[in-house]
Amino acid sequence: MRYLASSVVCCLVAFAQAPDVRPQEKCSVEGTVVNATTGEPVKRARLTLQPVGGPRTLPFATTTDSGGHFLIDEVDAGRYELTAVRSGYVTQSYSPHGNSKQSAAIALESGQKLKEIVFKLTPQGVITGRVLDEDGEPLDYVAVECMSVGYEHGKRHFVSQNRTNTNDLGEFRLTGLNAGKYVINAAYQSQNPSGVVQERPVRAAAQGQAAESGYATTYYPHTANANSASAISVTAGAQININVTLIRTRTVRIKGRVRMGDAALSRRMLVGLYPREDGQSGTPTTGFVDSEGRFEMSGIVAGSYMLNAMALADRKRYSAWMPIDVGDSDMEGIELTVHPPVELHGHLIVEEKGELKGAPLQLWLQSRALGEIAGESIAQVNDDLTFGFYDVQPVRYDIFARWLPDNLYLKAIRLGQQDVTETGVDFTEGVPAEELTVVVSANGGVIEGSVQNSREEPVSGVKVTLVPDTGHRPYSRYYKTADADLNGHFIIRGVAPGEYKIYAWEDIEDGAYQDPDFVKPHEFEGQTVNIKERGSRDRSAEGDPGGKCGEWEVHTIEEAVCATSLP
Repeated sequence: MRYLASSVVCCLVAFAQAPDVRPQEKCSVEGTVVNATTGEPVKRARLTLQPVGGPRTLPFATTTDSGGHFLIDEVDAGRYELTAVRSGYVTQSYSPHGNSKQSAAIALESGQKLKEIVFKLTPQGVITGRVLDEDGEPLDYVAVECMSVGYEHGKRHFVSQNRTNTNDLGEFRLTGLNAGKYVINAAYQSQNPSGVVQERPVRAAAQGQAAESGYATTYYPHTANANSASAISVTAGAQININVTLIRTRTVRIKGRVRMGDAALSRRMLVGLYPREDGQSGTPTTGFVDSEGRFEMSGIVAGSYMLNAMALADRKRYSAWMPIDVGDSDMEGIELTVHPPVELHGHLIVEEKGELKGAPLQLWLQSRALGEIAGESIAQVNDDLTFGFYDVQPVRYDIFARWLPDNLYLKAIRLGQQDVTETGVDFTEGVPAEELTVVVSANGGVIEGSVQNSREEPVSGVKVTLVPDTGHRPYSRYYKTADADLNGHFIIRGVAPGEYKIYAWEDIEDGAYQDPDFVKPHEFEGQTVNIKERGSRDRSAEGDPGGKCGEWEVHTIEEAVCATSLP
């Protein structure tokens, strides 16, 4: 991570300007795709030019010739993201510096012919190797996963980037890796249909004691704890070879029964055991449930897990969740009662004459505690602004809006008469009959400006982040980001009223700005802005010597300059 201390020229708008109705001449983008490490032209690279902001439309596309040259013409004026794809390279958006982790939007004015673009495409990194047992013998059908560090809802965790299985020689190959640091884990899995590890007992055991051994999920080079793993540094085009020796450890069995209440027991019922410790990942242990609802899983190592039962009946997904802590003794008598999914209906309210303009707006229910394990439920907003979730599980959810037009922001969420905007919805005790009301407003603010260095030169491709005040930092929808374009210009739309700080970063891990511990050391380096809904009195302030813009309460176009001179 590198913080870019810079001058930022900001223009804040609380409502959209009237559209420019003058005739627009067509534009074009022309350039060459080259290997970022060798400078050689890259032929047969597929390029797409996708509009930034607003409803997603079909992109403009072309392919480079034998000299790496490309031309995309007949393009409307606007802001675009240029992306290149080629086998053996990282899928990448354009950056004038060849930074594969950041991009710079291309802003085209009416009739502009942008030429001499040099797209530096990064060769993929590859990690290969073998997975071995304690005797140095290869193990086949081992799940190998490559993870990077990421952030979700302000919490640091591991993000899976690629995964594969070993072959009969114990070999694996992980491709398509960007330059960065990665953690590798290997999880033994049996080849029987149930996915349950079956190991030969190593000794007789007393009642309730562990009687088996198996392989723990092992992180490179040789640890069962993800936080103790050694990160592997991968550079552009690197070919790295490693060996992972699985750790043999004591294992236990878990036995129990799944009940379905009044519904007939499904023949397609599964149980799954998922690690629930922070930062843990890996392949879950799964098993089938017999006709009497009984299940048994073996080869389980000590740890904290989330036990899930899932069944399909009448084209519906029944499920149940239970946290369990596994020690060194077998566990029996576990009972899970699965419940059918519940439908949740609602309607959308668009305030202040806002327009959806045909946007494919979706509403998402995302499990707050279980994350990707419990999945999510998605509702498409209909033309009459109604929607329905048809697979709601008995968990706690946060609610998000996706593909919301840039000029709108999520203002309020109500379940019946209860305001759940900040709290989310808790369905662990069942889903109430009330409707869900989602309110979006066209009074979203716009923060527009440019990023400069100490020589007042524009800086392109940097990440500009908008961080809310401390009271709203637990809620990810208040965070906004934008990439500075080729002219250092950025624009952030659909900002909810409130107090924010703006930061510019040359290099930052995705989502790190949502981590309070990460932001804290930079608290006084950000520029402060305050946006309120239309109707408030205008006020602007000059930049102060401490490097912060004044607080602005804006509902018409105002300009202010943070004229700080920073290195």
